[in-house]
Amino acid sequence: MLSLRPLVVTSGWLVPALAVVAAVTGSGILLRALTRRTGVAVLGQVLVLLVATLVLFGGGTTLLGVVPTPATPGRFVQLVGDGIQVVQRYSVPAVDLRGLRLLLVSGAGLAALAVDLLAVTLRRPALAGVPLAAVYAVPLALAPGGSSAFAFLVAAVPYLVLLAVGRRRSGWPEVLRGSRRIVAGPAAARSSGRSAAGATAGVTAVVALLAAVAVPAVAPDLDERPLTIDTGSGDTIAVINPILNLKASLGARSDRTLLTYQTDQQDPAPLRIVTADVFDGETWAPSTGGDIPRSQRVQDGLPTPPGLSEAERAQSEEHTTRISVQGLNQTYLPMPYPAQRVAIAGDWLYEAESLNVVGDGETTRNRRYTVTHLDVEPTEDELRTAAPAPEELREKYTALPDDLPQSVRDAAVQVTQGARDPYEQAAALQRYFRSTGGFTYSTSAPNDGGSNAVATFLAEKTGFCVQFASAMAVMSRSLSIPTRVAIGFLPGEEVADGSWRISAQDAHAWPELYFEGTGWVRFEPTPATRTGQSPSYSVPAAPLPTPTASTSTAPALPQATSAAPTASASATSSAAGDTGADAQRSAVDRFLALPWGWILGGLLVLLALLLPVTSSTLLARRRWSRASGTSGAAEAAWADLEDRTRDLGARWAPSDTPRQSAAALESLVALPPEAVQELTRLRRAVESARFGAGSMAAAGAGDAATGGVATLERTTTSQARVVRSQVDHVVAAISARRPRVARWRARWFPTAGTRALLRWWDRG
Repeated sequence: MLSLRPLVVTSGWLVPALAVVAAVTGSGILLRALTRRTGVAVLGQVLVLLVATLVLFGGGTTLLGVVPTPATPGRFVQLVGDGIQVVQRYSVPAVDLRGLRLLLVSGAGLAALAVDLLAVTLRRPALAGVPLAAVYAVPLALAPGGSSAFAFLVAAVPYLVLLAVGRRRSGWPEVLRGSRRIVAGPAAARSSGRSAAGATAGVTAVVALLAAVAVPAVAPDLDERPLTIDTGSGDTIAVINPILNLKASLGARSDRTLLTYQTDQQDPAPLRIVTADVFDGETWAPSTGGDIPRSQRVQDGLPTPPGLSEAERAQSEEHTTRISVQGLNQTYLPMPYPAQRVAIAGDWLYEAESLNVVGDGETTRNRRYTVTHLDVEPTEDELRTAAPAPEELREKYTALPDDLPQSVRDAAVQVTQGARDPYEQAAALQRYFRSTGGFTYSTSAPNDGGSNAVATFLAEKTGFCVQFASAMAVMSRSLSIPTRVAIGFLPGEEVADGSWRISAQDAHAWPELYFEGTGWVRFEPTPATRTGQSPSYSVPAAPLPTPTASTSTAPALPQATSAAPTASASATSSAAGDTGADAQRSAVDRFLALPWGWILGGLLVLLALLLPVTSSTLLARRRWSRASGTSGAAEAAWADLEDRTRDLGARWAPSDTPRQSAAALESLVALPPEAVQELTRLRRAVESARFGAGSMAAAGAGDAATGGVATLERTTTSQARVVRSQVDHVVAAISARRPRVARWRARWFPTAGTRALLRWWDRG
């Protein structure tokens, strides 16, 4: 998954992706250990992947963060559609919008499930390279620089280790322990052959890795210039990213011609490429309302623009613009808004809600087309008296991220103090950015590109068009005005033959606000030094109310929020209403609003981590509480010794006698004499309990000289503690001579309780 990093602008998707990988593989390890049934383990892994996906992407459609509701499938269908649209339409590196992040994270989980299924469940580790190679091939095909050597090594080395481990049919534990067995005769020859083959494979792997890293570094580079699209005049094709990142500009400020057009409109309007209406705190991106029916061909005419009344449409002038594209390669079609008809060759479809025109496998490269469009010029009275927007539209186009700084909402309230209607609020925001707020246009963005980008821009008061458009759009949404951001070009410059020329320097973004009866209306918050005059309808005839002095003179307006807004501002500001609603929420609402998915997930992880030590402790207590008499104490001590030393690496075969097991313990590490004496006493005690004193005498009369049997024959309840101390002494001596990792594992992840659960399961 690290190899996919060049495909995405940020690394925010990596953390949940790696967490899902860990959850899938970890659940497989645990379930196989508990059930010994591969089918149950695979089903459990699928369930874990589904739960993790619900927790990460279910949003408000799930109950307590993990339980799906009837609205959950629809949300995931929309997210998957959004992710597919990003993959199909946008070049790399792309912004990891929620839809694309869902594809990346769930894809990581599916890849982990496939590798685990092939390598562990089906014991075919070589086949695990298929899903790994499929993932790794993506950046090689799409990223301009391919993948890094580091990402290659991170993927290749563990895969080679997987192959080496899979070659040993005895499985993982023996290989990891590095056990050695002494053999002779034909078996020794076979072992020697396997060792030689393993050494050859190891050398081959090392040489291949070194060659794969070193050869590309010294070999001549593949010149990428022939792979780019050329206009014929030496100018490379430009692409305007339809995803607005608040930390990035719209593109290179080249003066090369991208397109030219001729129009009968005296004052040409900007050419719009696409509208972005989904804001996640860092980026604006176009939403996707599902698949576009192929019946919505622009050649057949576009529908009435959303929100435009028949009366307004009737009084709007119709114009014709002929566009010739030279140096632009887009899947979206740049044209004036709102378009009525487009005469163009190829398959071009329109989105009914936004009137964005997108190619069905087509691009704008070397296209010539004619657009018939309206020049909608609403009056101030029409905008002032506009009816409220439909609830569904208002809800969609006023959505803001939950972590939007409160200072941005407060700034919107201050700037629009005294405004009597949404039109005056919009005009006040535009005036604030263009003249009264002290903002300057600059090609450098604020330092912060995260969720505080808008607040940082309001404080630093400098930025480019993306910053101005985004800030006004966000503040308008906080005031319950439906808003989206348009991406396209300023009208450009008029040339000698009467046509207009647009270059990359004309790339621009502006907010569009919705007014019922007129539809989507362009406002222009970017200063006049960049855009010229603002639309005439956006400047009220009567002067707007002047905000308080602190609003216009404070160095950082978001911080100057001590004065309470006026009654009219409070009535029209959703920010103030939201604050009051938050203050009045009941304790039950706040309790239900907690991230229960993460809380429950954390508790499950904690329980899983505590299960080994808890179950082993309970097992030991139960064993000692049931020990009665000399024989019971001896058996409890020997069983306790077996459980605790097994975790330290000792082998306890079911067929071994106590004497053989004790000898194996002594061969594991060099025990001190005191520990050997205690081990001998414990061994004789369990032999006495199992075979009787007569058998002990026959086995060796010298053993009785230590008094171990006589001691246990007189065992009482208090003397059982002495036996337990003998076990502790032997275990401590072995532990002191084992590696630190083994000691840590034996202390925090003992396996005795887990083995007891497995035995209980098998009996069931």
